Amino acid sequence: MHRLVHRRLAACCLAVSTCLAATALAAQPAPPVLQLSGNDFPELVVISRETDANGESGMLSCDRIRSKRIDELDPLWKQAVERIHLDCEDLGEHEDGANMAATVVTGFLKPGQVQFAGVPVAEVRLMDSELWGDHQYLLDRPFTEIRDAIKTFVESRCRAQSESSGALVTSDCNLLETPEGVYLQTSEVGGIWMHPSQDEPQRTVYAEAWAD
Repeated sequence: MHRLVHRRLAACCLAVSTCLAATALAAQPAPPVLQLSGNDFPELVVISRETDANGESGMLSCDRIRSKRIDELDPLWKQAVERIHLDCEDLGEHEDGANMAATVVTGFLKPGQVQFAGVPVAEVRLMDSELWGDHQYLLDRPFTEIRDAIKTFVESRCRAQSESSGALVTSDCNLLETPEGVYLQTSEVGGIWMHPSQDEPQRTVYAEAWAD
């Protein structure tokens, strides 16, 4: 009889403890959604360059490049990134004698943690070398569905920047319509592309790219 009572009491205590733990977990505030506006990509790699006898930094190879750990990220990105994947290719020696490498690093984001122009962002993809760069948000909506909203957002941001002192934008902020998507030239060597993802048509690519 006593054993039965003890078992029932233990079961009740376990149920209450579980309930209290679940309630406390549910009461914790959800982390704030990170709102992106463009040109605010995270640093996802760590580069250790070689230096010569004069202290000049120029030698770069894939064995000196690694992806960051989650705990090394900026606090705002730390809560949003689920995992990071890095691909690297050694490009050999440039005409100036320096070694070059090209990297593609992808930050896979936690669902619902990041937005651009109110649209969920699924991935951040950074492609870089000494001669080009292509930084992308992969938006989790079809291009046809969000085209007008992101176009208006980018145009408004462009105009706001052009009115500020020291603005980098040199265009009139009118996006060019193309069969592939829409384009905004932001400098002599680069611009912003927005178009459907070739690999995942249900998603949209927002890209800030430049080439030397």
